[in-house]
Amino acid sequence: MNTAAQDNTPELSTNKFYLAVWRWHFYAGIYVIPFMIMLALTGLVILFTPQIEDIQYRHLMFVSPQGQPQPYSAQLEAARRAFPQATVDRFRPNSEPGRSSQVALTLKDGTAITAFVNPYTLEVLGSVKNSERWENIATEIHGTLLIRQEVALPLVGRVNLGDLLIEIAAGLMVLLVITGLYLWWPRNRQGVYGTLIPRFRAQGRTFWKDLHSVPMFWLSLIVLFFALTGLAWTGIWGDRYVQAWNTFPEQMWNDVPKSTQNLESLNRSGEKLIPWNLENTRLPVSGSMAGKDGIPAGTPVNLDTVIQYVRDNGVNYGFWVAPPRGVEGVWTVSASSMSRDVTDARKDRTLHLDQYSGKVLADIGWNQYSLGAKAMASGIALHMGTYGWWSQALNALFCVLVLLTSAAAIAMWWIRRPAGFFRLAAPPMPKNLPLWKGAVGVILALALLFPTAGATLLLVLLFDFLVVQRIPAIRRAIG
Repeated sequence: MNTAAQDNTPELSTNKFYLAVWRWHFYAGIYVIPFMIMLALTGLVILFTPQIEDIQYRHLMFVSPQGQPQPYSAQLEAARRAFPQATVDRFRPNSEPGRSSQVALTLKDGTAITAFVNPYTLEVLGSVKNSERWENIATEIHGTLLIRQEVALPLVGRVNLGDLLIEIAAGLMVLLVITGLYLWWPRNRQGVYGTLIPRFRAQGRTFWKDLHSVPMFWLSLIVLFFALTGLAWTGIWGDRYVQAWNTFPEQMWNDVPKSTQNLESLNRSGEKLIPWNLENTRLPVSGSMAGKDGIPAGTPVNLDTVIQYVRDNGVNYGFWVAPPRGVEGVWTVSASSMSRDVTDARKDRTLHLDQYSGKVLADIGWNQYSLGAKAMASGIALHMGTYGWWSQALNALFCVLVLLTSAAAIAMWWIRRPAGFFRLAAPPMPKNLPLWKGAVGVILALALLFPTAGATLLLVLLFDFLVVQRIPAIRRAIG
């Protein structure tokens, strides 16, 4: 039988396609695995921030209850006296009798700090720089790799470079899952061991292969979930491709004058406190007769009355209050799962009150979210593990398994690589590859769904075809 005839047999065609899929999986894994390790490690820090800070800042966060707490305005004034040249960004009343209140401040030099006030004695217990909090550091790495540089992209504009690199990795995770499931698919009537259960008694590359492929089969849908909910925060897929279609519709309150600033401006560097679907919503303006009845007429509109109003109207859990900025500013009250105020995204609540009349200019909760916004809000809460101890435990287990399977993938490559000198040892690209139309279709679908990952994959495949396959020295170094 000649070579051409052999290439057309179903068995050899399938084997060639398997090798090609393995090569794509390998290329994607080279890029993605370092990011998966980083995201898992920083994710663990973010996940357990409440427990970490309860220990690290115990002397600041916990107080002994002593009768009735002082007025909230007095607590805020105590922080102002301690930092007279600082700007108040927001106030978080103590959520439990044994907890301190928190005041977010920006110092004259631009440093963002959080001051802790004893609500009973008005003692300022101390302050913490936000840039030094573990959660903020981990969040910055998790979202931007601590890279401040921006790049200009055609049809997109300027985006943060670190955010772009992470978005590419998150998009390629989808390709890793699809190609990984194809490679995992049991062939030759393989039993449950090595397919559904790792062969722990195996040795060498078989052991590490099982430790990589079997857990990743069970985690495949969860990896897709984390990739998609993580992409919601990215600068291209999140801001321009998805979030724009799920932002709270401002036409629901057209009778309220709005400013040029959006809610995201209330966040400080490294923070994600505003509900995802409200970040691009414009803030309303005080000083008109617009709005619904809120704080009773004749009652002073201040921190105490604002907090009393929202508590009387169903916000009986944690929240923070941002005071008005300038003569047109509004009081903004926000309780969201993103800032761990609530453990269930269905309790999200954002209110804007006129600083002069006390009227409610906007009251946005779960019922006002679009279907896509509801899906993302609940998904992000699961992503962050804010639903309680059980979601923290499951997310922690997922992070540990991601680290384990990533280490197993590295071990597989290390064992398979040629000994004696360094080579990338990519799986070989078969000649006369059949089913190429299907491969192109997969790439086009990925490019449409995840533009940055699709464009990156296309560039890699072009480099592989035009350079690697045609220059012997590069082919030997990579293959």
